[in-house]
Amino acid sequence: MKRRLNIQSIHSAIPYLILGLILLIQGVAIYSLNAGKFIYILDDPYIHLSLARNIAHGHYGINLIEPSAPSSSILWPFLLALFAPLPFFEFTPLILNLGFGLATLFFIRKIIDLIFQNTLSSAKKTFFVALFIVICNMTPLIWSGMEHILQVLLTVIILYQILDLQINQKLNKSLIMMLVLLSLVRYESLAISIPILLLLYFKGYRKLAAIGLIIIISLLAAFSYFIHSLGLDYLPTSVLIKRSLFSNRNSIDIFFRTILISMQSRTWFILLGMVILITLKLRQKIHTSFIYITALSITFYLLFGTTLGLFYRYETFIITYAFTVFMYLYREFIINAVSSIRKYLFTSIFISLLFFIYLDYAHPIIYTPKFSSSIYLQQYQMALFTNKYNKNVGVNDIGLVSFMNNNYTLDLFGLSTIDVIDYRKARTPGWMNQLSEQYDANLIMIYDEWFTDFIPNDWIKLGQLKLDLPVAIVAAKEVSFYVRNPAMAEEVRQLLEQFSQTLPEHAEFRFTQE
Repeated sequence: MKRRLNIQSIHSAIPYLILGLILLIQGVAIYSLNAGKFIYILDDPYIHLSLARNIAHGHYGINLIEPSAPSSSILWPFLLALFAPLPFFEFTPLILNLGFGLATLFFIRKIIDLIFQNTLSSAKKTFFVALFIVICNMTPLIWSGMEHILQVLLTVIILYQILDLQINQKLNKSLIMMLVLLSLVRYESLAISIPILLLLYFKGYRKLAAIGLIIIISLLAAFSYFIHSLGLDYLPTSVLIKRSLFSNRNSIDIFFRTILISMQSRTWFILLGMVILITLKLRQKIHTSFIYITALSITFYLLFGTTLGLFYRYETFIITYAFTVFMYLYREFIINAVSSIRKYLFTSIFISLLFFIYLDYAHPIIYTPKFSSSIYLQQYQMALFTNKYNKNVGVNDIGLVSFMNNNYTLDLFGLSTIDVIDYRKARTPGWMNQLSEQYDANLIMIYDEWFTDFIPNDWIKLGQLKLDLPVAIVAAKEVSFYVRNPAMAEEVRQLLEQFSQTLPEHAEFRFTQE
């Protein structure tokens, strides 16, 4: 008995060891490629860090002279703000995500035990737990420094509690708190929270469901009122941009256009397939309400969610939700598939197909260090130059530049400068020059392709920061440097000449030929 317990303990530790080994390899590679400097694999976490630092000082915004709402998450910046006074504040998103990743594996194990109970060996259960390292897209989400792994963790906790209710008829009342927190992490999480509250209502927990709904609506409304009272819109600018796509089209046109964009990602069709497989179980006339609610959640996300395919950070939580429910509804099929030696071939084929479907998930796992390196070679180098320049600047990616810059950072994309959204939608002539003059930003660093037909003809292009990388996470490998004032061109050029000598390998500044 003692030996059996030890074997089970070893099996339980294997997924943690696999996750730790992958993270260790990736971490060593990141430090090696970035000359000992840790950089997240996106520029976005530095937006949250900048916002959180200012929240800790009583201001909601990227720049201290004005309010802004650049974060799609209500909760995440406030959570980070708790750690703003600490010397390791920059590493806080990574530390939190490591903890959230480990906790996610812990609850995945509890879910697997709950679904399969004593029908599968400990080794086979461990295999399924380890499989969720890929399904949950864990390592890229941990290194992203964003709130998505917290979103996955809360989704998994909610799944465990709902399945416990389905299987053992036990309701953990902390479920309401988890649903509230999930809704505050990201708006698209409502695709899960609202239908589950509806499920609780149909199961007879009407008062509890009503309380949960009232709390969620009240908190979302309170945040909307808060940012609107600052002179902003009722929704964060990042949400407005995703919903408007910088277009003046009506809401119906934008709705269908968003779906068409989402359908370019293979995960959209995976989720659609999951809806079909889950609803097929209605023929057995069991778990009817649970099936309807699950299908409703996934359908809501397919219609209204953000599915952009950037290592699937937006839709990982709903992918995890769908696959877990699939395992529960098809548990007998899975048990038969893995319990018979004759059927191991089928299982192997299934796993191979699963890996093929998730081939794009394998891509970010393999290239995570390269993603970090591309941010280091571009955004970090821009931030270093901005410090050397020591004046107001205009950029289209505000994360690292705003985090490391003590002067004003003008956001020409629109996350922290809400007027940009209206200007771009209306294609207002001269808006880039107007804003740059208004905020005294003489140096502009942007992706040219993002601003076709908007860049003023009288701006002086000094050159481009170019990356020589086969794989990169940045939107473009060339950043153009402009100055508005001709009298400042020579001074900036001299600074750039000095700066170009300090650039690391695979980054080069090419001056425009006069």
